[in-house]
Amino acid sequence: MHYVDGKIQLSASDLVNHLACRRLTGLNLEVASGARTAPGYWDPGLQLLRERGLAHERSYVQHLRDTGSQVTVIDRAGIDNRALDSTLEAMRGGSEVIVQGALAEGSWSGRPDILRRVEVPSGLGGWSYEVIDTKLACETRGGTVLQLSLYSDLLRSVQGVSPELMYVVAPWTGFEAQPNRTGDYAAYYRLVRRWLEAALSGVNGSLPYPDPS
Repeated sequence: MHYVDGKIQLSASDLVNHLACRRLTGLNLEVASGARTAPGYWDPGLQLLRERGLAHERSYVQHLRDTGSQVTVIDRAGIDNRALDSTLEAMRGGSEVIVQGALAEGSWSGRPDILRRVEVPSGLGGWSYEVIDTKLACETRGGTVLQLSLYSDLLRSVQGVSPELMYVVAPWTGFEAQPNRTGDYAAYYRLVRRWLEAALSGVNGSLPYPDPS
């Protein structure tokens, strides 16, 4: 959660955080607006998990290359116009695999690990894309479902059709993507998104008192 040109920008992490703790949304909004300073601490365990996650993603991308896929990497950090334009150019060009593509619609944005081309017609042409995310967990968690659902929704806004499936690649699968049907979780995703948007607009009133968690 952060402000760009005076407008709030939201990500999948904000959805997951709001579902876990409504007060956290308020605290993050205060940090984004400059009213509060984010806690300054370093968790070596969390840093190790990040490094393992990045290594798993790199291994999967290399696996895609080794199996003959044409891979386009969007190198720019963050989500700016250049990253968005580069992603759209790769999609319109029909790249088989797009790594760290940038997607945005309104106040929502995200960078999926992988966009993979499928031969389903869309506004791009005779093809479209589905989302793949690399995760370390042995089971697909609720937060992962929300993340994939948001990315799939952002992808729909770009290509004009909603992806039928969204995938998770865990280390124990031998790089086999585990499918989840996007429509099975769409109502759940829309509900949590409405909760967050209502909280940020003040519809739900003042910041809730934190319950023990």
